[in-house]
Amino acid sequence: MQTHGPKRVYTPQSLEFWFEKLAQDWENFFSATQLEEGHRLYREGDVRELELTAKDAIVHRRVDKHDQYAVIEWDTKGLAVRSSLTDRDLAHALAVAGLHEIEELVADEISPVPANLLATAMAKGGGNGTNGNGVHAGNGHKNGASPAAGPVRSLLLAFQTTTEGLKFQAFWRNADNSRVPALGAAQGNGNGHVNAGERTKLIGLAAYARKAHFHYHQDTHTYRLESLAEIPNFLRTTLPAWQKVLVVEFDEHVANLLKGTRTVEIEAVAERKAGRNGGSAKLNLRWIFRAGERMLTDDEVAALTRQGGAPVILPSLGIVALAPDKWESLSAWQRNVEETHADGALSPYLIFSLFNDARLKLTLTQEMEVWRQSVLAPSAAAPELPEILRPYQRRGVEWMHHLCEVGCHGLLADEMGLGKTLQVASLLVVRPVAAKSILIVCPASVVPVWREEFAKFFPQVAVDVLKTGHDFTSRQDAVVWLASYTQLRKHKHLLDTHEFGYAVLDEGQFIKNPDAKVTQACFAIRARHRLVLTGTPLENRQLDLWSIFRYLLPGLLGSRASFESGLNTDRMGTLERLRAQLAPFILRRTKNEVAKELPPKVEMDLLCPMTDVQRAEYARICTEGLQRLGDDVSAAMREKSFGFLALLTRLRQVCCDPDLLPWLKAPLSDSGKLNLLVEKLAEVVGSGHKVVIFSQFVMLLDRVREALAAQFPDLPRFELTGMTLDRQKPVQAFQGTSGAAAMLVSLKAAGTGITLHAADYVFLLDPWWNPAVEAQAVDRVHRIGQTNTVFVYRMVTAGTIEERIQALKAAKKDLFDKLVGGLGGDFDLSQHFSSLQSLIQLTTQVEPEA
Repeated sequence: MQTHGPKRVYTPQSLEFWFEKLAQDWENFFSATQLEEGHRLYREGDVRELELTAKDAIVHRRVDKHDQYAVIEWDTKGLAVRSSLTDRDLAHALAVAGLHEIEELVADEISPVPANLLATAMAKGGGNGTNGNGVHAGNGHKNGASPAAGPVRSLLLAFQTTTEGLKFQAFWRNADNSRVPALGAAQGNGNGHVNAGERTKLIGLAAYARKAHFHYHQDTHTYRLESLAEIPNFLRTTLPAWQKVLVVEFDEHVANLLKGTRTVEIEAVAERKAGRNGGSAKLNLRWIFRAGERMLTDDEVAALTRQGGAPVILPSLGIVALAPDKWESLSAWQRNVEETHADGALSPYLIFSLFNDARLKLTLTQEMEVWRQSVLAPSAAAPELPEILRPYQRRGVEWMHHLCEVGCHGLLADEMGLGKTLQVASLLVVRPVAAKSILIVCPASVVPVWREEFAKFFPQVAVDVLKTGHDFTSRQDAVVWLASYTQLRKHKHLLDTHEFGYAVLDEGQFIKNPDAKVTQACFAIRARHRLVLTGTPLENRQLDLWSIFRYLLPGLLGSRASFESGLNTDRMGTLERLRAQLAPFILRRTKNEVAKELPPKVEMDLLCPMTDVQRAEYARICTEGLQRLGDDVSAAMREKSFGFLALLTRLRQVCCDPDLLPWLKAPLSDSGKLNLLVEKLAEVVGSGHKVVIFSQFVMLLDRVREALAAQFPDLPRFELTGMTLDRQKPVQAFQGTSGAAAMLVSLKAAGTGITLHAADYVFLLDPWWNPAVEAQAVDRVHRIGQTNTVFVYRMVTAGTIEERIQALKAAKKDLFDKLVGGLGGDFDLSQHFSSLQSLIQLTTQVEPEA
């Protein structure tokens, strides 16, 4: 009997009424908030008095000397609550606390003992009594009468292991050992009748089942314990007490539940299968789930994964679960595949992603292992390559060729100046994809460079430029399409219907932002082979790497979220795994690594595009000059020499930067040269190199200084012009600076007396027509004491007078060697250009980056 807690007032009839009602899942009548608050009131003993009748229950509570009550009514329509409280949630919470008190009352007052023992106890005076508060304590029998006439059958509980939990069904066992259900419509003798002793057992069963956290399910007339964490403890400690008064039988799987939770291991078996219709090979993954030596069936795996790896009952095994880290790894893999391989056809390179995850075991078939080793160790076989390639460039082409052969894609990250463009162009020529066009995406400023490279080394290749009104639908033949990133974005709607043999992204750092529209356009490209070129170091910009490899090898680095999470939680470990994982797909050589294969000085022209502003001003100046001077070069030089030189000067200024024109004020973005310079410097200074930038226009150097301050605010900058009084001060500071730095030098100030051999990159912004002046400037860097190969870039505006004079210099070098300055000496342009228009007219039309 209870000796503490709330005052209880009840009758045997009321006890039986509420037992019958509480066998149902009454918590469904309340909200989660009401249940939680009710549990709290019950635990803290807030219920002061409990009155039960055969139709309702009254729950009393006292707060700050004020009485509160809730009336619980339960009829055929269900449960209803009335209360003195105006707060509905609090009223229902008080009702919940009362229902818990009623459950405790049933468990305290009804014992699931055989009826004869109960009758004996009652005969000894233990039946009719009070509960310690002077209130009659019911025992399930009216007026303390004997249980009932007739035998009391044994109550048998049949336990069964299911994926939902441990459940049991109650049966009455007859004298002939037959059994009938004890619960539900067919309970009792088949007509729903039970005697008083049997009724006592059922009341006790309900009370103790609820106390053990079993829930009764009316649809199946079974009790179920769904908390997997409680099942082993119930079987070990609670069930033996039940067995003293109840008959219990088990199915053959219950014993498995005593083992506790077993961990399931995951293994992926990878095999390579041929592609359809001669297409590239695909990856087939078989996932094996294993508990010890036992492999899970497909249905068992489905049951486990439906629970998110949380503990679940598999009857033939017991309680099993996936370790959280393994479940997270498997889930991340599945999400990654859904995002990057919507068609379900997996690429073999994804095994490198699985190898990178130590939480998952990966087994390769023999064929797959042979393929993997072939990726890691390229064969010695090489295609027939152009003789113009240097040895390290041949190795680069062979490396890309190999990746194409094994169905992978790569990042060529050679340092600036090592000829990435030539290497890729060579690959495209020696390993064509029949009847497929090639797409090369690059900044607009680099479009002329690609076109020039093909024209110079592979003139047989058809090259076209993507622009408004002229796109992939304009030609039916297979060509090399050159597209600026902006033009690709504008033509994104065409990418779904076109597949290319190769897709090359030059200056791959342009897609570093995965969310940018231009990046999404690149992700939409469909191509049999994909390549990315960049000379910009990526060691400190890991998200750039993720975006680039999302284009190259979708899925290899997992989802963006998991990639960033790995960097945040274990940066060094993640970077180490990244290096190993990406090693087969990245080739980067610095010039120091290939220095023996390079001449001591590498000179090249860097073609620059014109912006709309430059093009308009250039065309206008040409028109006005032709009107003033006529078309005869010889006559203009002889009769109007000052006007002729002035015209050439203005054209050269607009080629460099329209802001140099005295009548125009232009932003930095209006200069194609400055835009390209900034792009190239990102590679150079990003690799820690020093650079010297020459120009004969001091005003242009001022503009360069402004651009550097905006784009590279932390880069040390030094200047040397005709106005510099102490020439050695900036020189010594530049030479002594650790790491990357830039020196801005006017051509006239660089003639003699200075040494800048700490630098190994030189940019000539406006190449002077006198090679001797240029050579004198470059020799400030390429001189005794220089230990590195020097790269010299002449920035030449495509399609203009600059490009024609530069071509003439290369063809008639001996003539220019005689030139001593300007257009003086014995050099006569009229010997090579009879028409002024042919000298100055604008011919190249590059689609601007808009």
